Amino acid sequence: MKRSWISALTAVAVAGAFTLLGPPQALAQGAKARAIGVKIDGHIEYPQFSPDGTQIAYEVNFPAEKRRELWVVGWDGRSKTGDALKLVPENMASSSRYGASKRVTHGYAWAKKGQYGFAYTVSNASGAQDIYIDNWSELIESGDSANKNPAWDPNEPRFVFSSGRSGNGDLYLWDSGEPLQLTFDAQNAELYPIWDPAGQKVAYVRSGKGGSHIYLLDVAGFATMALVQFEGVESTRPSFSPDGTKVAFFSNKGLDSPTTFGLWVTDARPGGTPRNIGAKVRLPSKGAAWWTPDGKGVVAVMDNPDKGDPICIFPVDGGSPNCLSGTGTRNNRDPQLVLVDAQWRIVFTAQQAAAGSDSTWQEMYVYDVPR
Repeated sequence: MKRSWISALTAVAVAGAFTLLGPPQALAQGAKARAIGVKIDGHIEYPQFSPDGTQIAYEVNFPAEKRRELWVVGWDGRSKTGDALKLVPENMASSSRYGASKRVTHGYAWAKKGQYGFAYTVSNASGAQDIYIDNWSELIESGDSANKNPAWDPNEPRFVFSSGRSGNGDLYLWDSGEPLQLTFDAQNAELYPIWDPAGQKVAYVRSGKGGSHIYLLDVAGFATMALVQFEGVESTRPSFSPDGTKVAFFSNKGLDSPTTFGLWVTDARPGGTPRNIGAKVRLPSKGAAWWTPDGKGVVAVMDNPDKGDPICIFPVDGGSPNCLSGTGTRNNRDPQLVLVDAQWRIVFTAQQAAAGSDSTWQEMYVYDVPR
């Protein structure tokens, strides 16, 4: 499938690499966060930088219409460049299958290597969810079920995804051809896969009547093993540390509400002891928590409405989190800590701190942290 919209964005974007950063000893407060300037009557969710840092993909949620859209905008390291472009595959032009009133695009994932730029899920008029792949000739069809959560191998042009085609939901590997089934569990659903940095193992969530647990899959050997099994509670959204030795995840273990989560870390091998490093945090709208590249901290939003739900870096080895209190925003969500043009920068969604008509929707913001 063609990438004409990427060419259009590249023409207006200034190339520049970016790198994730570890936490400083203390987070000094700078100027307030500034809105990126993408205006739309819906909640912006889960912004993601492209691997080269020149584009941002984001999802827009229209609650009243029960509809979602995916957009991409150019980024020059300081501000957006050009107009934002809505992602609509050629396959969705037909009103017979992908009617405009039923169209839903969501679950965007940037590719890390190779000839494919990205993948995301599209829903047809009946609600079935297929996966669209940039620069590939066909959709990965679900058989009137759901294909979702594409997660790209960091080293190869392939991804793992969850599919309901075989029952409750199993993991499949797409490698430029017919998907290969990786798990065969008739009783549980396998969700939220994520690769380790070496591209050899996948952490994922096994969800069933006994709760949701974190598992590890050896892709080459089709072998699965449990990492976290808190019986009767939910553990979800795993993410690997940069060196692949630890896994962060969210769990409602020990909390008084099934919808309240803490931030946890465990070793990326069976037999580890999970540690709670954040008492109450906000679950991201999509995806998992971000690690700092030195493996010493995990970025998440503290669940504290009285303080505006601040963005914090939680030390893996324990101790108080380093929180950003000067952003001038509230209801902070989906933070990504990056380095752009030698500047420490948080990209996230939020609302203005002062209530008013301009703070109805979640918008994209950036916040520069003085070094």
